[in-house]
Amino acid sequence: MTPLIMKGLKEESAKRIIKTLRENPPYPWCRKTLARLRLPSTVHDESHYRLWQRRFYPFNVFSEHKQKLDYMRNNPVTRGLVSAPGDWPWSRSRFYYWQDASILRMDRMR
Repeated sequence: MTPLIMKGLKEESAKRIIKTLRENPPYPWCRKTLARLRLPSTVHDESHYRLWQRRFYPFNVFSEHKQKLDYMRNNPVTRGLVSAPGDWPWSRSRFYYWQDASILRMDRMR
């Protein structure tokens, strides 16, 4: 996903979510969520809320040798969700090594 597409998705979804929260103050969870998203006035003079964290951005993994690929592959193990990376249902290992495309279909890397 290109950065411009991702930016557009984040902006539009944030506007809609914050608008919905602001329009529903009778619901305690809306008020609580909105309060958590509120920015201090010293942070930004144009925005009052932040829904998305700044540090997350899309990137393409072009090589098997990238460190991020190992990080992503081992994330479910690190979180204690599975005991091995290939056990994760959405793992690329299922597609590449077991030819299982029942959950995740991908274009093969050349």
